[in-house]
Amino acid sequence: MWAAIRPWLFPVWCIGCGAENIGLCPTCAATATPATIHLDRLTVRAAGEYAGPVRDAVLALKRGERAFLDPLAALLSRYVAAHGVLVPLRTTRRRAAERGFDQASELAQRVAGLRCGECADVLLKRGAAQRGLGRGERLDARGRFALRPGAVVPPRAVLLDDVVTTGATLRDAAGLLTASGCSVLGAVVVARTLAGRETPRGDRRLV
Repeated sequence: MWAAIRPWLFPVWCIGCGAENIGLCPTCAATATPATIHLDRLTVRAAGEYAGPVRDAVLALKRGERAFLDPLAALLSRYVAAHGVLVPLRTTRRRAAERGFDQASELAQRVAGLRCGECADVLLKRGAAQRGLGRGERLDARGRFALRPGAVVPPRAVLLDDVVTTGATLRDAAGLLTASGCSVLGAVVVARTLAGRETPRGDRRLV
């Protein structure tokens, strides 16, 4: 019943072309150019660049618009092996409270459902958000994650985040999990930000 009445109460249009009843239609999602990034020993699969409809969908997600969770999860699921374990890189509690949800956690749960896998939500984000930080400041940051109290760390996992900029956040999370006995098989992200482009959470450019 809810699925039938939701479009009437909360109408949604594709952020790319205006198609009805979906935040990002398959046609616009297909414009994303996937890429593979190597961060030391960590291989990261990005569904697209931080540009065009994908960028607009990520920004809308960061503003708390849930309509983009399902289409972005569908886009990410193409790069995730079936029956695996996903570990989302949570944002800070303050950011999650502002948005009404944690985008990485919500995406990981949806992708796991699509790929018959599991979501191991074992990480906590510490410290302030990276909005407005320059490239050097991002790379210098350390210790941004801790394990949730009582968390059971999976033996093997793939990290999941919305955007990769310098890769420092992914490295930090991978280091913690590895030290906790988890074999980190790689990472998947919605988009990668190229050097010199706008940062995902601010209007400064990386230099």
